[in-house]
Amino acid sequence: MSVQPPLQLGHRAGPLLVFGGVYSNLEALTALKQRAEALQISPDNVICTGDTPGYCADPEACLNFLEDWGVHSIAGNVEINLREGIDDCGCNFSDGSRCDVFARLWYAYARQEVGERGMAYMQRLPREIEFTYAGKRVRVLHGSADHESEFVWKSTPWETKKHNFDVTRADVILSGHSGLPFADAGDGRLWLNSGAAGMPANDGTPRTWFLTLIDANGKLTYAFQALDYDYAAARAKMLQHRTRLPLSYATTLTTGIWDNTEIMPPAEAAREGVPYTPGPFAPDAAPAGTAQEVAPALTFTPKHQKQTTMNPYSDPKDLRTFGKITEWQEEMGGKFFDWYSGVTEGDSALTEREKALIALAVSHAIQCSYCIEAYTTNSLQAGADEEQMMEAVHVAAAVKAGTTLIYARQMQRQVEKVTM
Repeated sequence: MSVQPPLQLGHRAGPLLVFGGVYSNLEALTALKQRAEALQISPDNVICTGDTPGYCADPEACLNFLEDWGVHSIAGNVEINLREGIDDCGCNFSDGSRCDVFARLWYAYARQEVGERGMAYMQRLPREIEFTYAGKRVRVLHGSADHESEFVWKSTPWETKKHNFDVTRADVILSGHSGLPFADAGDGRLWLNSGAAGMPANDGTPRTWFLTLIDANGKLTYAFQALDYDYAAARAKMLQHRTRLPLSYATTLTTGIWDNTEIMPPAEAAREGVPYTPGPFAPDAAPAGTAQEVAPALTFTPKHQKQTTMNPYSDPKDLRTFGKITEWQEEMGGKFFDWYSGVTEGDSALTEREKALIALAVSHAIQCSYCIEAYTTNSLQAGADEEQMMEAVHVAAAVKAGTTLIYARQMQRQVEKVTM
């Protein structure tokens, strides 16, 4: 639990705008400020739940933008670890997992790109904020009251959430970190996560999310808001830094689908590709003070899907959850990932680009669809171009053809043995 006391904002009045997870997406942050102005919400009533630097191309610009905007913000795990000089983002991803590999890229990029001004701004950010609103005591935190990197989801048991309310003595908790918007209520208390403003919500759309709160004559009402922005421009910037930023996350900006769901509980993972529907909560739906008064307003719109015949032996989602192979044999799985990352990552006798091209060629030779997908991206990430990648596949094809033809000598010898 944080020993730093929360920043006290006193009483807030008027509409509030809450967001988090900007993830260095300057285009999304710019669009969000425009929405706040259109909603006539002043900067003093705008609250950020942290993780402003991260995945995308503009960490320093986003920190500067946030400071210039004059909104209230807490430090997420990314800000905390960057300002403390820690060499990873602090999400505790499994070593060698896709989340871990990608985090090493974008975190190293953020460390290099954040300048003196951005670092000074992050140093001033509190870990938590507290204020009163609509007669309720509100606590703003990033992950949980125990740790900024703890993932709390819609499906997280209420008992876990209740512990956070008990510790903070809050009626309402505004959180971030998990990247998915949700509301959960119990015991007359409410947990709200605005979702991420800088990355889609794994719902198959490029939209991102923020939250608005309104004090309706003493009743707290809220609405999840979708944010449309120039995601193509944000993606193009990431592609310009394709050897330094995860290309898979650039793809997510367009597809709205997360590259990996290793950290995601089954309930949330099962909703992949199902678009959220924004909408406000109706304050007169239930008597004040009941659990229903703060029922979740966010719903899902099922997609119409054609029935397709699935291969029962493989699933593309398996690649995104590869890190879970450690769950049934942690020691052996950990040893594998240590060896795997040591062999495939970084420059040694072979460059990382050469290793990726070798892996891509082998992937085609053994016809592993999981591997082809992964090492196509890895080859691009390591600086290989399309011609080099296709040439590597031709080398693999030639060698594989040769291994077929060499057995023709066995056929020829057998013919000679039988006929002579």
